[in-house]
Amino acid sequence: GRAGRNLRRIGGWTQALFMINIAASGNYSFLNHLTILPALACLDDGAYPRWVRRIVAGRNGTPPQVAADGGGKTGGSAAVGVRGPPARRLLLSRPLRRAVDAAFLLLIARLSVPVVKNLLQLDGGQAMNASYDPLKLVNTYGAFGSVGERRYEPIVSVSTDGDTWHEIEFPCKPGDVRRRPCFCAPYHYRADWNIWFIGFKPHQQMLQQRESWLYSLLIKMLQTGDKDATEEAERRERGRRKALAGASGAIDPAL
Repeated sequence: GRAGRNLRRIGGWTQALFMINIAASGNYSFLNHLTILPALACLDDGAYPRWVRRIVAGRNGTPPQVAADGGGKTGGSAAVGVRGPPARRLLLSRPLRRAVDAAFLLLIARLSVPVVKNLLQLDGGQAMNASYDPLKLVNTYGAFGSVGERRYEPIVSVSTDGDTWHEIEFPCKPGDVRRRPCFCAPYHYRADWNIWFIGFKPHQQMLQQRESWLYSLLIKMLQTGDKDATEEAERRERGRRKALAGASGAIDPAL
């Protein structure tokens, strides 16, 4: 009915706009774009503004409404619409469709029990990124379940002689403290974002397992032999050494 349709539309718009709001901040942009796609299934044609429907109808070649002379005694004009093909009948009858919807609702509710218990820590602990059924239909997700006391920033450097190393500056990865943070919304610099996971302890374990892709990146950089990038890194290194002359800092030996 109308109430169910409006509720579905509200849910779809809420999800889509919430993801757009997060993407505008430049955080997880590509994940937000993917999450918007399921929300679009909640929005039928009538959920969009009229000007959007006019644009889509024009591109699809749908003839717009035309005005025709009404003639007769009134001498007025009337809008004549062009009807589309009749809608096909649903394959499922309404009672059967409601029964299927109720079955799916009960299934999701049953599979959500361990997820909710984990969220509320009813079993004494809380698991991150865990599944509770063989098909992994309903799962728990937790990207940042813990926060470290220190922040380590992995640095990618190159050298032309094996003795002097020059830091490579990425577009949005933290590095030179004198450079202002970049504005990356709505584009997401995935390489810049992935590198900082290596800063999580234990560093070697992160580098050898889920972040082992960095080796391929380093090999690609060495094979490319970009002279301009190397010269730019050397110039930045000289400028930073002059600015930080006399300063001292601690380096984590695990890096």
